[in-house]
Amino acid sequence: MPQYKHYIFDLYGTLADIRTDEGGRRLWQLTALYYAQHDAAYTGPELRRAYLRLCAAEQAKSPDTYYELDLRRVFAALYREKGVAPDGRLVDDTARFFRLTSTRKLRLYPWVLPVFTRIREAGSGIYLLSNAQACFTVPELHALGIADAFDGVLLSSDEGVRKPAPAFMKRLLDRYGLDPAECLMTGNDRRSDVAVARSCGVDCLYLRTETSGPDDPALLADRELLNGDWACLPVLLGL
Repeated sequence: MPQYKHYIFDLYGTLADIRTDEGGRRLWQLTALYYAQHDAAYTGPELRRAYLRLCAAEQAKSPDTYYELDLRRVFAALYREKGVAPDGRLVDDTARFFRLTSTRKLRLYPWVLPVFTRIREAGSGIYLLSNAQACFTVPELHALGIADAFDGVLLSSDEGVRKPAPAFMKRLLDRYGLDPAECLMTGNDRRSDVAVARSCGVDCLYLRTETSGPDDPALLADRELLNGDWACLPVLLGL
């Protein structure tokens, strides 16, 4: 029998290696052209300024440090500022265009599918708890081939809260009836993944990957993989 009944994973930097660039001129020029093709004329610099302003305004709607905005509202507001009333499909298509244009790399780590198979064979559940924008992440889960791999998915933009807020983890535990003592959280960020697991009494496995956040010796996980030796994962996962 596995040590844990439920396995909770972070996505970006943990299951998937991703690189994006939202600062480049090309992204804003091409996204401005996309908006112009839908009757909302911007220059690239103008669009970037408006985007950042609207993001700040959305974030300011809540005093909660860990409030997570939904970027779909920003993409929609950019149309409305030019007198265009977008429907949901246009907003989603715009978000996908923006993400595709800004993405430089997206791949699943090679250990993921074999480990998921072992978890399933052991009769345990698999859950996703990710600081992520649903308008970006849902298509990327399909592209990565893991959209149907989870028993439950919570994305911060849908929930309006992000890690390390305990409320985000507790919402996952409550929604799916999970006992914290039977769960293992796996993530690549100490201040996000390790911190939220600790706050809710959930064991944590920390993976150091190329995009891990700053190291913090005050936030050690119950288990750690620091050298990228993925062959050790089944043992660390208690499988």
